[in-house]
Amino acid sequence: MSKSKIKIAAARSPFRNLLLLAFSCLAPLLLSAEREKGQLALHSLPHARYHFDGLIGQRIQANVENWLLTAPAANPGMIQMFHLRDRKPVPALVPWAGEFVGKYLISAIQALRMTSRSELREVVSEAVLELIASQAENGYLGPFPRVTQLKANWDLWGHYHCLLALLMWHETTGDAMALNAARKAADYICSMFLESNLRVLDAGSPEMNMAIIHALGWLHRVTAEPRYLRMMREIEKDWEQAGDYLRTGLAGVDFFQTPKPRWESLHDLQGLTELFLITGDTRYRTAFTHHWRSIQKWDRRNTGGFSSGEQATGNPFAPTAIETCCTVAWMALSIDMLRLTGDSRVADELELSTFNAAAGAQHPSGRWWTYSTPMNGVREASTQAIVFQARAGTPELNCCAVNGPRSLGMLSDWAIMKTTNGLAMNYFGPGSFQGKLPDHTPIALEVESDYPLAKRVNIRVEPLAARRFSLQLRIPEWSHSTVVRLNNAAVANVVPGRYLEIHRRWRPGDRIMMDFDLALRSMPGEREASGRVAVYRGPLLLAFDQRHNEFDEDAIPALELQKFGEAKDAFRRSRNDSRTAQPWILVDMPAKDGRLVRLSDFANAGASGTRYVSWLPFITPGSVQR
Repeated sequence: MSKSKIKIAAARSPFRNLLLLAFSCLAPLLLSAEREKGQLALHSLPHARYHFDGLIGQRIQANVENWLLTAPAANPGMIQMFHLRDRKPVPALVPWAGEFVGKYLISAIQALRMTSRSELREVVSEAVLELIASQAENGYLGPFPRVTQLKANWDLWGHYHCLLALLMWHETTGDAMALNAARKAADYICSMFLESNLRVLDAGSPEMNMAIIHALGWLHRVTAEPRYLRMMREIEKDWEQAGDYLRTGLAGVDFFQTPKPRWESLHDLQGLTELFLITGDTRYRTAFTHHWRSIQKWDRRNTGGFSSGEQATGNPFAPTAIETCCTVAWMALSIDMLRLTGDSRVADELELSTFNAAAGAQHPSGRWWTYSTPMNGVREASTQAIVFQARAGTPELNCCAVNGPRSLGMLSDWAIMKTTNGLAMNYFGPGSFQGKLPDHTPIALEVESDYPLAKRVNIRVEPLAARRFSLQLRIPEWSHSTVVRLNNAAVANVVPGRYLEIHRRWRPGDRIMMDFDLALRSMPGEREASGRVAVYRGPLLLAFDQRHNEFDEDAIPALELQKFGEAKDAFRRSRNDSRTAQPWILVDMPAKDGRLVRLSDFANAGASGTRYVSWLPFITPGSVQR
């Protein structure tokens, strides 16, 4: 029997598992009140069950079928590289290679909340066991030789993603082995940097390696281990010589003007959220929310993506790369912002990112993800654009291939959330939700809709028994005239950009009908996009695609904005149409000289290898709004 199989067999020991599980359940109770002093407005529901139909549901299933189920077997080096770390010749790895398995597992564990495919759980369970079996005796959980462990490369960054994956698996399954492995890795990190003269700053690549503060915070809240908080405090000191996230946030410095505005720093910012939860110190919350709003204002693209050449620049109009990993980090940051503030407009941002930047980064077949999904250009597979990250045993792996699926998995973190006295509903695509109210009463929500292609959404509320609670419905800021009816009676005080809170005694079978305003609207461009507009239909960004027009991008006729009301839907995909080659929607737009420009949803524009444009020329100002 191989060494790795012996380790797996030992890890599966039921007696050892029982002891570890007992410890992991008792330890968090000791200091629970002390650990979470900071309060959240909304809570994700990791133990709820989601089923998504419609446009995003098809993308989720394609991701499961054609990537999550196949990736570990097709790329066995994803974990095997951890076993080879001290073998010869020394493997030639990119500095971030240790992240691959963690990123894969994060998205796969999230997907388990959204699919009934039992084989996915088996694949994930085996991958977790293999990862645990690869851990060194000293707790090290990476692919690099002993001489450089944690002291070079992006090694702590790799540990960050592995720790997040293990913590998510423990949260999902109660698996004590996963928590124990996370603790062993964190203990090794603490021994390396708390019991010597070394600092995390000495490991280099600070915005990457210091992101471990986020995972340490979560682990501290689960275990109440003081050393993890002490390690966080030391990283916080090192921040002052690196990204300086706390002080710049409190001083109101825009994120793109901070010392380390690369996208990896967004995961450092999540450490501010953890410090707020642990300490209750509102300075951390203030700094975090400032940075989020700064990025939203200066660096969020018209697609809902983030970054200009892998960092914030203060210019969301530049024709530079919008990396998939950057968008994933922005979405993770936005979920924390939504949890902290309960501001429904943050959920608007997540919706924008999901339907456009995220879906646009995924090929509709689910077989590949992009490295860059530009506002204008072409879609190239990450295995094509950043093939240098592949190696023997991992031919399909790169940072974006393993991380992109998380953008879909995160939907289970924000679609339905828990409030202090009920639930908040952020996503209105067709599907179902099964979870529990704050008083632990089981509840189901059933959604029948063709949203966002059609305006009508029907929601059936099914608590196990009649209960009084609040249901908050997100009213998108872009929907200027939303109509809501409860059991056929009109509901008042429907305000764009706010939650509509309905507090009542809900009974099984109660029904809500919502009609959203899907009128076309435009956002003006500036700088490199000056003289052009981005056109939206509900949350969907529309784009010119060579495939659907007889002219090319250099001959796009200028749109007539004052004739938006004359635009017609030329095609809308039906709910049961699973043909991946079909766009979601095609809209014929009036243009100069009585011509028409046929626009596609951005998510599918360019999916067949054609060129696309989302910043479009126009000839009259009309009613331009952001």
